[in-house]
Order: sequence, then C-alpha cells, then structure tokens
Amino acid sequence: MNENLYILFDQVFQSEFNIVEDGSRKIIILGKNEEYGKMETYSLFPGIMIAYIDMHIENMEEVILEEKIDSRILEINHCSDGRYAYAVGDDKIVYFGKGDLCVSIYDLTKTISDFPLGYYKGFEIFIDIDVANEHIKEYIPNFDLIAIYENLEKSNGYVLVRANKKIDHVIGELYSVDERIKESYFKLKCLELLLFFSIADLERSEIIQLSKSQTEIVENVKNDLITDLESNITIDQLAEKYDISKTALKNCFKEVYGKPIFKWRKEYKLNYACKLIEDDELTITEISRKVGYTSPSKFSQAFKDYVGCTPSEYRK
Repeated sequence: MNENLYILFDQVFQSEFNIVEDGSRKIIILGKNEEYGKMETYSLFPGIMIAYIDMHIENMEEVILEEKIDSRILEINHCSDGRYAYAVGDDKIVYFGKGDLCVSIYDLTKTISDFPLGYYKGFEIFIDIDVANEHIKEYIPNFDLIAIYENLEKSNGYVLVRANKKIDHVIGELYSVDERIKESYFKLKCLELLLFFSIADLERSEIIQLSKSQTEIVENVKNDLITDLESNITIDQLAEKYDISKTALKNCFKEVYGKPIFKWRKEYKLNYACKLIEDDELTITEISRKVGYTSPSKFSQAFKDYVGCTPSEYRK
C-alpha cells in the first residue's frame, strides 16, 4: 500500500538510499551503512504513511532535493530531539524543536529546510490528500482533508504548536508502542492528530520568523564561536562585528539553535572534548586547553557535570 508515497522519496532524496521490508514496516536507509540515518515507515491508510525519523545530517544539500512535487502532500511533524527549519514565503524561516508539533504543506515549506544541530529525531505523517480524503471520511464522517489543506494555503502553509502538556497528551505513547498493536495504534493516533489540527486556529500565529539575513548572521556567529575554542569572544564583540543589537543576536541565535549562545558553545566544547578523548592522541590537560579551559580541574568538573563522568573515566 502507498507505493505512490514511497515513489516520492526518489524525487526528494539525492543521496543513495534503499528500502528494506520487515513485516508491516519498511525501513528507508539513508546513505551507505546508515551514513545519514534512517526512517522506519508504516502505511496506515491509503494515501497516509507514518515515518519515524532518526537523521544525522550536517549538510542537507548532500541528501535532500527541495523540489516541487506533483502530489498535494500534508505533513504532520513531531520533534523528539534536535531542531528543524521550515522556509516560509520568500524571506522567512521558522524553527521548531523538542516537543513541538507542526502540520504543513510540503510544497510551501520545503525550501531551505535544515537541521541546525546536525541531527533530528521525531515522527512525520505524510498525507496525500487527494488519495486519503475519502478513506478518512469512512472513519470520520464530514471530515475534509482538502479543506484543511486549502485553509493552510491561506496561512503561510503551516501551523506550529509549541511543546505543551496538550501535545504530550495527544502524542501519548507513540514512541514506545508495543509491537503487537503498532499498526492499529498508529491509525488511531493519526485520526486523533487530524481532529486536533482541524480545530486549531489557522489564522493566528505568534511564532517567531527569522529573515534569511538574520539566519546568515547566526551562522556566521556560530562559525566564529567554533573556529577558535580557546578565545574568550563576547556578545558585545559579535554584535558589533555583525551590526546587530545584543538582544536581537541572542534571540535569533536561540531561535535557530534552541539554546543561549554561551550555553550552546559550552556544550559544543564538551562534545568536541569527547571526540578528542576518544581519539586518544592528546592528554587531558592538552584537551582542556584546546577547548578553552585554562584550569584542568574546572574542565574536569564541567565535563563531569555534562557527561556524567570525569574525562579520565570517559577515556577508559
């Protein structure tokens, strides 16, 4: 079922991929040996498929082509980890992250899509509305997928709901479903999510939208932050360099990466330290200096607070 949806992957993936069938599910392997991750998919109804996504992609252009497709596709996305970016209109980009839920029109929100953190986990429901509409009406009389699609077209192509208790309730146990009831449970949750969005306010949105120039500044700032990890660069210096207010810089950076600038940089340093420890070519003291710590003891404490063990224990 839904071979028409699987064919779409030929249009959007430019990297090597293959589909492995395993009972009722199909696993899409991205790149050689899951180089870019995988998608675990299940057909729910004619025209509707759910995919559990686990991707680690630094450069989207290596993997995904952002081209128009022939079918009218709705997507329902829930993020369990990482961050994702939608381009909206000609000059706006919207970011969503852990716990957020979004319904969108594929062709209106797929240009300049990105995983700012280099990884993304969650699920996505793909809906070919012209195939699925009549089948869904068998379960929900008077429900009209086409009407939802057309309303979204008038609302920038998406509705994004930030993480909250209501979403947690709607999503429920979707990430830990017993194998014996998966297919039936997925179908029920798909119908519930469609009902949820059918009563969402499609006209109003308080979501922050960044311009392309703002995202470019954030990208440049990120590169400055990681080019020399030993430097004590300040927000004042960055704001002056890129001619942006400190408040705007902090807000834009957090919107893209989901964390304040120096919290993000600290975690980047410690993640990089993990890689250096695994390489086993430098001493712990040398690594602490390389990631900007003048005191090995302070580095050891920060590392333990973040990783859960000392650098020396991590190396064993």
